[in-house]
Amino acid sequence: MEIVVVGVNHKNAPVEIREKVSFGNNDLQNAYEYLEENSYIEEVVILSTCNRSEITAFVKDEEKGIEILKNFYKDFFSLKDMMDDYFFVKNSDEAVKHVFQLAAGLESLILGEDQILGQVRNAHEYALEIGKTGKVLNKLYREVITTAKKIKRETAISQNSLSISSIAVKFIEEIFEDLKKKKVLVIGVGTMSRIAIENLIAKGVKEIYVTNRTVGHVIDLSERYKEIQVVEFSKRYEWISKVDIIISSTSAPHYVLKKDKFMKYHDGEKVCMVDIAIPRDIEPQIGKLEGVSLYELDALKRVSLENMESRLEAAKDAIKIIIEECIEFENWYNCLSIFPVIEELQEYSTEILETEIESLINRLEDASQKDQELIQIVMRSLTKKLLKRPILNLKRAGEDRKGRLYAQIASELFGMNIYSCKKDRRQTNE
Repeated sequence: MEIVVVGVNHKNAPVEIREKVSFGNNDLQNAYEYLEENSYIEEVVILSTCNRSEITAFVKDEEKGIEILKNFYKDFFSLKDMMDDYFFVKNSDEAVKHVFQLAAGLESLILGEDQILGQVRNAHEYALEIGKTGKVLNKLYREVITTAKKIKRETAISQNSLSISSIAVKFIEEIFEDLKKKKVLVIGVGTMSRIAIENLIAKGVKEIYVTNRTVGHVIDLSERYKEIQVVEFSKRYEWISKVDIIISSTSAPHYVLKKDKFMKYHDGEKVCMVDIAIPRDIEPQIGKLEGVSLYELDALKRVSLENMESRLEAAKDAIKIIIEECIEFENWYNCLSIFPVIEELQEYSTEILETEIESLINRLEDASQKDQELIQIVMRSLTKKLLKRPILNLKRAGEDRKGRLYAQIASELFGMNIYSCKKDRRQTNE
């Protein structure tokens, strides 16, 4: 049994590939059911964000499990062999370390970004809710989330909090220099859009037009911020010639701004467009029109790299914490084969102990209640001390990756593996 991670991310795949393997809300249930049919996969968590699509799995066979997950991507998204050059693969200890670093923001386009922790938590909670995780991945993700919180608390990795949305606004600011007199159209009211809106307001933007398929969410925002005006989603194209900047971030599975219709409303004036959605919201061909500057997620890398330098020192502290937590998890994981033997050994010794205590007290007819209690205390203490060193050595063997060998030896040594039930043991003890 091994833990593996297979997927694509912003490091090894461009946006046009990432959007092809993005799991929408309607895809997730089908994806989990698809994977559940494979007997090699024991547990699984799927994470899909604007910068990554990856699957963490607990598999029966490492090599086979990796092959299955790669083929799953190709089959589920009908991509055949075009994906082979873009996959990243992590296995065993590296897979564990990757998930820890991912939740802490160390694998993000923006080092230490805040949103990824919530996305990791939501991915695990969904898999847990539908019964696709178990003992191993539940333990891993709980430790990962706890550690990410600790890193944010104890290091400066998330100081002056940054996100894709805030980087997008900074990117726009570099283009226009002064945003205060600019008019902005924001399409979508999800987390990314809300962060962008807050950053725009902080930069002094006074006119922000927001549109969304569900108008109620926009109205809620307009009541919170006086700078926001509501635009009907069906009339979004009409505002193209009225604004200087367009930011789009929806969860739509298709383009929300298409070239043919865009051309009917664009008057040739300069407009800066930023698409921070996966799949993309704005048809790429729009960016080739005169007067249009279209920037997608990958164009934000330059700005994010400039902001990364100040966080590199904090990242070193975060790595130290992660290494310690990875060792703790790996020690636990390597002891999985040992734990049942330890529990069996403790249960086995308790049965013998209780039988012998009962027998001894029955023979000591004149023993007072106090003496009987003392006998029980002493014998239980003696049994505990006798087991302490063997149990400790079994755990150490597990941590040294010799767990299966020592588990087998201990079972055979104590004869535990030949008994089918407690009754058989008691009969033999007698």
